[in-house]
Amino acid sequence: MIIVAAKSLIGAFLALTVSPAWSEIQAEGSLTVSIAAPAYWCPYACGAHGLRSGFTVDIARAALESEGHKVVYKNLPYDRALVEAKSGRIDAIMPTFKGEAPSFVFPSYAVSLTEYCFYVPEDEPRRYSGLDSIENMRFVATSGYSYGEDMDAYISNNQGGRVILIGGADVSNRLREIVRRGRVDALLDDRLLFESSQNSVGLVNAGCLDGRHAGYLALSPEDPDRSNAIAEAFDRGIRTIREDGQICEILEKYRLGVEVVLDLSGEYCPSNLF
Repeated sequence: MIIVAAKSLIGAFLALTVSPAWSEIQAEGSLTVSIAAPAYWCPYACGAHGLRSGFTVDIARAALESEGHKVVYKNLPYDRALVEAKSGRIDAIMPTFKGEAPSFVFPSYAVSLTEYCFYVPEDEPRRYSGLDSIENMRFVATSGYSYGEDMDAYISNNQGGRVILIGGADVSNRLREIVRRGRVDALLDDRLLFESSQNSVGLVNAGCLDGRHAGYLALSPEDPDRSNAIAEAFDRGIRTIREDGQICEILEKYRLGVEVVLDLSGEYCPSNLF
C-alpha cells in the first residue's frame, strides 16, 4: 500500500509540473499556464504583444503569479482556442461562459461580466424588445458564443436564414461591415467590446438581451488534475489581489468600473466607480 501511495503521489506531481504548449522549465511546484484569447476582444483580451493584454488576462496573470505560477498569453480566434484547449494543447481560454465550454474546468471566481446588445444603422427604426421583435430582422452574430438559453435556441432554429454566424479573426469589425453593407439589418455583440471600439460610427444600440453573463478562465478538460490545481491556485490568487487592491489597479488602467467583474463591489475598489 505504501508503494502504491508513493507512486500515486509521484504521478500527481508529474501531472502538475509537465506543461502543455509554450511551457518553460519552472521552479519546483510552479506551473507555466498557457492562455489564449482573440486579440480583437479588447479590453477583455487584447494583443499579446501590445502594451495591454486586456483586463481579464491581467487579472488571471496577477492571480496566478501571486501563487508563484507563470502565465504565457497568446492570441487565437475564439473557435480555434476552444479546440486547442479542449485537446490539451493549451491550458485555458478566457473570458469564457460556462455554457460555451461545458466540459471544461472552471474556478469559482469569474473575471468579467458581459451584456449582449443589438446594433443597427442610425436610420434603422427597429428595436429589440424580446424575441417577437426580431421575427422580421436579419442579424449577424459570432459563432461559438452563448447568448443565453432563449437566444441560443432562436439562433439555432434560424441559422442560415434570419441569422448568420461568422467566426475566425477580427470578428467584431467584420460584423460591423456586414451591417454597413446592408447584407443584414443588425448585429448582436458584446456591449463593452462594441462601445470600446473606434469602429462604431454610424451604428446605434437597438436594445440589449436580458441578463448578463459571467466570463471565466476556462481550463482544459484533457488533464483534470492539472486544471483543477490551476483553478484552485487562481481562486486563492484572486482573493489575494482583491484584498490588496491589485484588481482595482488593473481596472483603473483600463478606465473600467467594478461592474465589469462579477461580485466585485465598491467595497474592494471604492474609487473605481466610473
